[in-house]
Amino acid sequence: MVKSDKSPILRIGVIQGGKIIEEKLIRERTTVTVGSGTRNTIVLPSASAPKSIALFELQSGEYHLSFTDSMEGRVSVGEQAADLQSLKAQNLVRRTSSGYSFKLNESSRGRVSVGECIILFQFVTPQPEPIRPQLPSVARGYWLHNMDWPYSSTFGSCLLAMIVVVVWANNTPLPKEMGIEDIPDRFAKLVMPDKPSDNKPDEGAGPAEDEKPQPKKDDKKKVETQPEEGPAGDSEEARAARAAIHREKVEKKVAGRGLLKLLGAKGPGGMASGAVADVFNEGSIGGSGEGTFEGIGGLDVATAAGQRGTRGGDGAGSAASIEDLGTRGVEKGVGDGSGKRKVEAQVVAKVTATSLQEFDSDSRNQKDIMDTLRRRMGGVKACYEKRLKRNPELKGKVVVRFVIAAGGSVIEAEVVENTTGDSDLAACIAQSVRVIRFPPAEGSETTVTYPIILVPGS
Repeated sequence: MVKSDKSPILRIGVIQGGKIIEEKLIRERTTVTVGSGTRNTIVLPSASAPKSIALFELQSGEYHLSFTDSMEGRVSVGEQAADLQSLKAQNLVRRTSSGYSFKLNESSRGRVSVGECIILFQFVTPQPEPIRPQLPSVARGYWLHNMDWPYSSTFGSCLLAMIVVVVWANNTPLPKEMGIEDIPDRFAKLVMPDKPSDNKPDEGAGPAEDEKPQPKKDDKKKVETQPEEGPAGDSEEARAARAAIHREKVEKKVAGRGLLKLLGAKGPGGMASGAVADVFNEGSIGGSGEGTFEGIGGLDVATAAGQRGTRGGDGAGSAASIEDLGTRGVEKGVGDGSGKRKVEAQVVAKVTATSLQEFDSDSRNQKDIMDTLRRRMGGVKACYEKRLKRNPELKGKVVVRFVIAAGGSVIEAEVVENTTGDSDLAACIAQSVRVIRFPPAEGSETTVTYPIILVPGS
């Protein structure tokens, strides 16, 4: 079973390039706007179309076709048809503030040109909307039949049990705290064990022989290093003699251990031996170093104060020179021992440009492009100076052709002329131009040909 509405509605079609790109039924009687703006009833994909125009204006429940002098079209009312200019000539239209208005009825149809699009319109009877099907009341049932009884009973039982537990816990008093007096004796002995008995020995009895305290290791060392005590009535000379004997014993013990034993070893004639003899040439620590450094080329031992050793001999040849390699930018004397330092070649480049050879644009200003190129000429100069270090005689003209998109980015850049003969320089310059960002502008792409003159500076 369906319901229908016999009231005619407005049907609109949009044609562009000979093809229908959109068709729309205006079911609610309201003013229909068209244009390139996104808030219009029908959006036209045309740059020449106005932003918004009320093409079909609803006045007192009836549609009126609104148009201007620049718009063309044709309207049929019943069996009669006339174009918009004829309607104006016959005074069948009403003059408005924005143009002209022509009253339409349910039998009206026609077409109107808006920019690059053609708007077709007519009034049609809408298709009946289907009624949403509904189940009968017997099949729908009611809420008791639709309830999941196993789940509902389980959930209700758990909820009731939780309520009972909460109520019982809130009404049950807390147990009384238990003190030490309330603990039974058998448990109290586990918690608090009996104190150990104090079995003191007899006052007259001394410590047993095996219970005498034993001195610790540190105490033994202290005992060993203490001088021997003599009788209480000894004179000062006797105590000094015993202290000297004790000191001599300690020195003998220390001298025979560790590093002191190694360094204190004596060689032939009372001189040091062992590791010391290896360092000082068989113990001759006061002799000349000529024998020590014998056989080492390039060294000469000074024999008097203030004398310097000289380089040369068998161990040091003349310094290698790199003049034969053809390296430029190095001061004379490098490598011949004169002590002059290496100086890197100073490269100065001059990058100049005249006017643009080619400029194809209807929306950009040539001066803006030249100003941007002059500000970003540092990248081209860096490319030229890098190649100029390898070839100081490099010079010539490089002509770059590039395409600027509407947003300002360079979408294509290539070198169309290169008199320098250096392909790496041309590729570097093209890359530096490709990353330049120009101000955005409306319109299509812009093709520019830019000549650059490269000469080495003084």
